[in-house]
Amino acid sequence: MNEVTRKRLLSIGGVILFIVVYGIALKVSDYVGLDTVSSRHANLAAARLDGVIERGWVPELLPAGSNDIWETHNLDTNTGGGGFQFPSNDLEAFKNQARQLAGTEVTELPGNMTRIEYVDRGSLFELFLAPSPQANVMTGVWSMKPVR
Repeated sequence: MNEVTRKRLLSIGGVILFIVVYGIALKVSDYVGLDTVSSRHANLAAARLDGVIERGWVPELLPAGSNDIWETHNLDTNTGGGGFQFPSNDLEAFKNQARQLAGTEVTELPGNMTRIEYVDRGSLFELFLAPSPQANVMTGVWSMKPVR
């Protein structure tokens, strides 16, 4: 296995591990009485129509071609997270769009991963983007928490 393949597998494994651990944490929170709400949306337009972006549960800053959007948030703690997919062709335009937003940090990580961090309406959003095992698709996950 060459070094590039090894780094790509490690980055994909990291995203999958993050999603699994986050999912387990959300399920555990369901059993300890925390007030969690979840939703799924076919695409960005559907998420906007449902109001989850306006209410701050889904990041305002997502690639235009985002689809298969899911989110879970806790009403008591104002924390949450979720995931989405988008065409890999949209990645560079999205990173450029993110760089235009004041205060946004865009960091290139090993294995073609990207980390984007910004504050919007009193919440810190942290997004991780990585190539999906599916051809020409990127996978993104985010977390959201209040800024204190």
